[in-house]
Amino acid sequence: MNTKKTVFLLFSLIISLFVNAQVGATCSEAHIVDNIPFSQTGLTTVGTVYNTLPCSGTGFTNYMSGKDYVFVFTPTQTADYSIKLTNTSLAVGLFVTNLCPDDPGVQCIAFSTAPLGNPSLTTALTAGNTYYIIVSSISYTTPQTNFNIEINACFSAPSASFTYVQNGLSVQFTNTSQDATNFLWYFGDELLPPPLSPGDTTTNPTHTYTQYGDYVITLIAYNACGQTDTLRDTITLICPGNMPVANFSYITNGLQVSFINQSTDATSYGWFFGDELFPFIPTDTTPNPTHTYAQYGTYNVTLIARNECGTDTLVISITLECPGNLPVAGFTYDIQPNGTVNFTSTSIDATQWKWFFGDTDIFPFFPGDTIENPTHTYLMSGTYTVYLIVYNECGSDTISQIITITITSIHQQYLSKPEIYIYPNPVLNNMLYTHGFDSYFYEIIDITGKVVVKGYRKQSYIELPQLKGIFMVKLFDDKRSARFIIHIDN
Repeated sequence: MNTKKTVFLLFSLIISLFVNAQVGATCSEAHIVDNIPFSQTGLTTVGTVYNTLPCSGTGFTNYMSGKDYVFVFTPTQTADYSIKLTNTSLAVGLFVTNLCPDDPGVQCIAFSTAPLGNPSLTTALTAGNTYYIIVSSISYTTPQTNFNIEINACFSAPSASFTYVQNGLSVQFTNTSQDATNFLWYFGDELLPPPLSPGDTTTNPTHTYTQYGDYVITLIAYNACGQTDTLRDTITLICPGNMPVANFSYITNGLQVSFINQSTDATSYGWFFGDELFPFIPTDTTPNPTHTYAQYGTYNVTLIARNECGTDTLVISITLECPGNLPVAGFTYDIQPNGTVNFTSTSIDATQWKWFFGDTDIFPFFPGDTIENPTHTYLMSGTYTVYLIVYNECGSDTISQIITITITSIHQQYLSKPEIYIYPNPVLNNMLYTHGFDSYFYEIIDITGKVVVKGYRKQSYIELPQLKGIFMVKLFDDKRSARFIIHIDN
């Protein structure tokens, strides 16, 4: 029995010595960091001797409760040193101490604990002093972890610089930065400004631009300790040819204008004629366009001339002179005791009229009448603002007058508008309503003031043609009239 016990003890001692003799298991078997930069991959924590440090935490958050791996490092130069772990498990700690973890006088020089793994740190170390670097974990979460390690020295801050060589629209950048390990480039033509665009992380990138010109290059240089230096410099891509020069003349013929392109060194064109509702894209891209305007007046015409070297823009103000005279609006009126008003246009050089009587029409969209000399009956006494807009091919003119209506000679039943209820609204094929007319005339008027449908009916509905949009409906007889807005959705 004693012999068996002796053999068992010897076997246990051999196993213990074997485990403890593994590189990284203890301070006496520490992995020596012999030169900088230092890099090792595929390592695993193996030691079970050290369980705590002043900075490792306690209990369920003790980042030294798992297995350990110990490095020993005596720097030959005083500097900031970056220590970075990758490919670790969760809940891994990285510690730098002045003594072995089991020494009563041990102090934490620096540490990093990472619940999600891959801790890293940067710390200042003094030449000639010996330091211990320990990798461990929380045993409840990660009893043992694999890891890779990189150690780099940072003797000075990085300094960003570069040179470049242009070959047409392609630029080869040569990185001449000092004391840097990583780089981030922005070339000045990104859709989104830094840092919203990803940039380029290669050391010596080549970038192709879409056009010649000036670009602000941004180079950010990083060292292993996280220090950065940013350089912004403007480069000029010189086009081998000439910049375009935009120029044009024009010939008017009434409302039609022929444009004669006199640009030089241009290969494509964009025209804006000054009457666009949405001037975002060119109205015409032909070299010598012809454009017809809707009315006389002054317009700013823009020509953009392009070639591979860039663009040139020319804006010329052109005036289309009407061969006739602008209309001049004017009118008189005669008020009858029953509220009827006879309007007489005294306008000069007018070919179209839009009247707004101030009661049921909507200025300036839905006129009450479009004839030259209308008659209008007001249903209520009061003050009304009457507008007249007159037109001809040269333009328009507007006049307004305030009139006062005092109704004294009609029966009281005509002092109010007839009660009208339309349904449905919006309407489709037929408009139904109740009304106070025995028989009536009707007009349907579009938003420009044009009467598109009119007629005479006794029935309480009107058949609608294939119309769509917002319209005014006017009902009237020899004594009364009413107007209302409908939405036709055929």
